[in-house]
Amino acid sequence: MTSTVEYKDVVESAKAMIPRLRERAKETEEIRKIPESTMKELKEAGLFKMLRPKQYGGLETNMRTYSEAVVEISKGCASTGWIVALCAIRELMVAESFTEEAHDEIFGEDPESVLFAGVYEPRSCTAKKVDGGYLIEEGHWMFCSGSQHATWGYFGTIIRDDEGNVTDQLLMTLPFSEMEILDDWDVMGLKGTGSNSVKMHNVFVPDRRCVSFSKALDGDFNSAHLRHIPLYNSALFPGLILSLGLPGLGLLKYALEFFQQSLPMRRAAHMGVEFIKDAASTHALIADAAMKIESAEYFFFKVADDIDRWAESGQYMEREARVKALADIGHANKMLKEALDDLMAGSGSGFAYNGHPMQRIIRDFLVLHSHRSLSPIITKENYGRVLVGLESNAIRY
Repeated sequence: MTSTVEYKDVVESAKAMIPRLRERAKETEEIRKIPESTMKELKEAGLFKMLRPKQYGGLETNMRTYSEAVVEISKGCASTGWIVALCAIRELMVAESFTEEAHDEIFGEDPESVLFAGVYEPRSCTAKKVDGGYLIEEGHWMFCSGSQHATWGYFGTIIRDDEGNVTDQLLMTLPFSEMEILDDWDVMGLKGTGSNSVKMHNVFVPDRRCVSFSKALDGDFNSAHLRHIPLYNSALFPGLILSLGLPGLGLLKYALEFFQQSLPMRRAAHMGVEFIKDAASTHALIADAAMKIESAEYFFFKVADDIDRWAESGQYMEREARVKALADIGHANKMLKEALDDLMAGSGSGFAYNGHPMQRIIRDFLVLHSHRSLSPIITKENYGRVLVGLESNAIRY
């Protein structure tokens, strides 16, 4: 196992990058991807390899360490935190899902160059079984974060029988050189994630790089050579959804920090005091925001700890526990949105100016918060159904 010192080092490395990430935040938005200087630092710190097996050059940490590091990076730049979160979680997903033969092919020649990006849900895809694998005749995936930096992809597609009925969802990994990257990431927030759409045209993916998504969701992994390592018994889908929510925690921690730092010199109007920091309304709003952020942190880290605990036990996380984990993530996302509302209520309208740090925080968080997989309503409804003895409406958990 990786030592505690190594676990701490990766989080400290992430924390040390915060000032430089804030300096580059404007550039990151303008170029709509992560600057190469930042990518170089992230790679040198091992942040993309936190969840990669040691035998392929990774750090092989755990979900709690990964979560803490993502939050720290996101305090510096939400786009950068998002890319670290998603690219690193795919290291876990690829490690768990595929065979030793596939791993040797991916990491064999130059493991240091390997970086994953992908999307499990296609907008459209025509795939058919052929001798030795699958032919992706046409495929289109939107929101592929990190597409301009990735060397390997991790994508999902629907498999249908001759009558057109869905038989399974396939997960596949393939070199990014076999895909077309569209220049269509022109958005209001998380601009620097480079989450462009990608397309495939008549791409052959061999069987050794294809697995059943439904089996992987239930812990039926093909990675026999990694079964002795607890990390690779981690619940796949809760880990993926956790990766989507964590950058929001770092972002709101920065929002609270910025709000506190701006208070001393901010004069009040119509509040009965000279400075905003002396107003009772400010005290209530900032206390509410701080406690909601703390509550969100509790639930996010609880999910990370639960995933780690189940993995260490040798048992795959049970279905009800997975549904509850998704509800915890959705609830944390709700707490962060309410905290942002509190801080905005106490901030005035200064954020309306382009270039104001709070404006970027708001735009970035609203894009993150709206991700359907993080929906507080949907995730809680599914957990509530389980609590009353019904099946979850979710097809993945």
